[in-house]
Amino acid sequence: MSLHRRTYLSVTAEALHPGTTVRYYYRTGSSLATVVERTDRIVTFVGEDCDGKFTHGQIDRLFADDRLEIVLDDELHIPADRTDRADQAE
Repeated sequence: MSLHRRTYLSVTAEALHPGTTVRYYYRTGSSLATVVERTDRIVTFVGEDCDGKFTHGQIDRLFADDRLEIVLDDELHIPADRTDRADQAE
């Protein structure tokens, strides 16, 4: 009998860049957001129902705990009243 071999890839903060869509899971639900800033130390994302500013280590833990996912999406999820950040993401 042949067993199927599965390969799992780990996602880290290195995968996030301005314009990337993420789904962030928090205590009361989840929300789509767009990464608006990435430095060598932090990642910031903004969405209709959530904003987040995390260190790379915190982002890595969110991915490991399945609390953050990258979404293959070509739309920005930044609220209209936060268009100052939208310009940075494009």
